[in-house]
Amino acid sequence: MKLSDRRLAQRFRLHIPLYMRAWKSQAPEQKVESVNVSECGAYFETDTPPCEGAVMQIRLQMPEEITSFPTVEWRCTGKVVRIQPPSSPGALLGVGVRFDYYEIWRTVGPSPETTLVHGV
Repeated sequence: MKLSDRRLAQRFRLHIPLYMRAWKSQAPEQKVESVNVSECGAYFETDTPPCEGAVMQIRLQMPEEITSFPTVEWRCTGKVVRIQPPSSPGALLGVGVRFDYYEIWRTVGPSPETTLVHGV
């Protein structure tokens, strides 16, 4: 098995909204849809990919299928580790992001609060 074939976490083929932008950017978030997600990263397709190596902020509702806990918002910081060329003319580019850090936000009462901070 090649080193690149080993995964730190199981991937789930889930199509969920991801809201992303460049790290520390004030630009509006871009909404994309995941192709697959794990606790360590996400893969999505887009027609406007970030550059490989770029640091991104991504917000998502992490599904219970992955964490075994009720769905909560994850706020992730990660690095673009792969740009996959389109598989056919007119297809979108694939983007792989490895999460380096994330915060899990739960709504408790009238305002959200961070309940766990985790470095991947």
